[in-house]
Amino acid sequence: MSTLRFCRNVCVRLLIILGAFVSTVYGQKPRIYEPTSRSVITLDEQVLSEASSPVVGRPLSKLPENLRQFGSARAGESSEIQTLTLRFAAADKLTRITSSKDFQIEPSGCIEGGVYEAKSTCTLAVRFTPQGPGHRFGKLTVADTASVSPMMIGLLGEGFEPVVSFTPAQITTVPGTFPSGAGLLSGALSLAVDGGDTLYIADTGNNALRYVDSSGAILALSSVFGIAAPVGITVDTAGNVYYTHRSSDYLQVLGFGGVATIYDAGTTSCAYGASCALGGQPFDSPGGMAADPSGNVFLNDENGALRIVPVPDDIFENGIPLYLQYNFPFAGSLPLAVDADDNLYSYYNSAGDCVIFAQSYFNAVTIGTISTKVAGGRTCGFSGDGGEAGNAEIGASVGQFAFDIAGNFYFTDTNNNRVRRVDGATGIIHTIAGNGTAGYSGDGGKATAANLNKPTGLAVNSQGTVYIISSASSGQVIRQVGPHGYLTFGNQGKGVASAAQLVRVSNTGNSAMTLTKAEILGANKGDFKIDDTTTTCILTQGAELSSGQTCRIGVIFTPGAVGTRAATLTLLDNTVNGADSVTLTGSGVLSTPTFTITAPAKGASFTPGTAVKFSVSVTSSSGVQPTGTVQFKVDGANHGSAVALSGTGVASISVTGLTTASHTLSATYSGDGNFAAAGPISVSITVKAAATVKLSEPLTTQKLTSTSVVDFVGNVSSKSTPVPTGKLAFSVDGKSVATAVIISGKASSTAGKLAVGTHTVTAVYSGDEHHSPAQTSEEITVAP
Repeated sequence: MSTLRFCRNVCVRLLIILGAFVSTVYGQKPRIYEPTSRSVITLDEQVLSEASSPVVGRPLSKLPENLRQFGSARAGESSEIQTLTLRFAAADKLTRITSSKDFQIEPSGCIEGGVYEAKSTCTLAVRFTPQGPGHRFGKLTVADTASVSPMMIGLLGEGFEPVVSFTPAQITTVPGTFPSGAGLLSGALSLAVDGGDTLYIADTGNNALRYVDSSGAILALSSVFGIAAPVGITVDTAGNVYYTHRSSDYLQVLGFGGVATIYDAGTTSCAYGASCALGGQPFDSPGGMAADPSGNVFLNDENGALRIVPVPDDIFENGIPLYLQYNFPFAGSLPLAVDADDNLYSYYNSAGDCVIFAQSYFNAVTIGTISTKVAGGRTCGFSGDGGEAGNAEIGASVGQFAFDIAGNFYFTDTNNNRVRRVDGATGIIHTIAGNGTAGYSGDGGKATAANLNKPTGLAVNSQGTVYIISSASSGQVIRQVGPHGYLTFGNQGKGVASAAQLVRVSNTGNSAMTLTKAEILGANKGDFKIDDTTTTCILTQGAELSSGQTCRIGVIFTPGAVGTRAATLTLLDNTVNGADSVTLTGSGVLSTPTFTITAPAKGASFTPGTAVKFSVSVTSSSGVQPTGTVQFKVDGANHGSAVALSGTGVASISVTGLTTASHTLSATYSGDGNFAAAGPISVSITVKAAATVKLSEPLTTQKLTSTSVVDFVGNVSSKSTPVPTGKLAFSVDGKSVATAVIISGKASSTAGKLAVGTHTVTAVYSGDEHHSPAQTSEEITVAP
């Protein structure tokens, strides 16, 4: 069974075989490596120099003429130098010599502006200094006056580097993808990144292939054939770009010199399930594509069929593509992925099940059984972040899959307007971008708070930066997540500590990250501090975070001033840039204190001449005691000067001379350097005169019999004006018998006859606006 594993080599010799098939289909030789054949300059036979470090995997035994394979090195560190000999067929002048960022041209015999005779040679020295981890790919371009096109030489090497990725990270829009307020792309479904971190875009609706190179410019890929609705796109380790055309049912591969096509117009008799020549393999709306580290290219189509375009001289003879089992669960032509161990990933949506499966290549070829559930389950929806991905819910539409260098798995959860990641080491799922609300917003802030709209394409470069195709106004844009982390604390009271916010730190590279120092820098660095309680990362010098591992850092925000506050959490480490950072932002605001009236009580009543104590309390739960003053008012007018708060936050006054009426007492706090002004707060009180109630009938001296009709007469008086008004209630032995209106200080009512015996007569005055309630009682005797 081990013979079915792919050989670990690169897929450049495939172009030679593709040429034969394209020639059969089109009757002409494809322009594979054509600039070399048209150039006056040729390369002498390659001689590999002694590598300073071993080549990872099995190097090609016979490298194509314009491909050079270097060894391996740590990112940012110089590795071996290889010498290339250029031979001139005619007199020539070199006009320009350039190379990609991972490969530097050293001083040597070939120079720009140099003039060379026919049959002469010169040497070019190229040093490999990888700028990222994984398979590194670059191009050496030599332009001259005697050639129609420049010579291009592919350069390969292996880089080792830790990469620090943060969640939440900062989200931005890739410049140039939102020109004049409209999205550049239309119906785009797929992205890909090559070993030089060039981003490729299958712009489906615009019938275009685009790429973003290290300069940030968005350029168009040229093709000798018309591009019709490109859907899938992938790049192999040798820099060859493969893409599928949905409307024309064919696959193209773009090499250094031109395009080869694996073509099918629906006329071939080669059936599904058969092994056919490349030019005769039938496709039906091909879409998803992926390349493994050996250079084998996988693609699927709308029938759920999966093909592999293998590396020549691998386990397949003559590069014949293999048709994989129907029962492998591919639903439609997107998405598709293959990891470093040749496990195939697919999305399955049927009968309410939304699941991402992983299947070993061996099982896919032989028995087709499903071996691993990566994410999702029996129910389509959204749930499970922070837990096992196999227990989570994912949406009913998934756009594209991607892997980072450390083997973490990413996918666009399209229906949920999110991008999610499954950690390779733990199987835990997290959202890394999108808040679930469809839209185009959030640039410059944290990605998990941004709005995405039906994200489709997805790619991750060697530095852990995630690219996402998302809808915007009048088209689509590419959003970029990372490389910087981002924490925002919103409004926080000055001098008041926030709850800790967490940033997840992941090593998405292929070697251990060694920490030199962790510190918070910036003008407002004192406002932020690392919280030891919630931090799981070891932040001492020399601490390591292995490839694929994740820890977290907690940060607390205590603003020292009002306004926008910002700083940067910086990790000094052994990444190629030497540092990784998290932007920290928040706004300091004056805290609102607790401002209460402690006296008098609401609705309290006082008699004239009584001194009323008016007291307030200004406090805070933050531990910082408010200072400042309180201005007291009575019925809207200031009552004296502002009163300073005591050390315990208390201020009070004594209010006298209040008239018999309702009054409003109010207070306003001035605020101080830490606390905002507060108030006014108020309380209503009343000042009422004392009233006196007397019974004039019946009197205790009055002789009453059981036959007497008893009349009640009560007098209500006061030393203050006006005369009391209101009502007087009469009761006998606690039982109410009558209520009378007070007129000119007197109220009367007839109670009727009373039983023989002693009775208690009570008169109760209810009070009015100016007078307090009062009452009196007398005992009377009724004789037989």
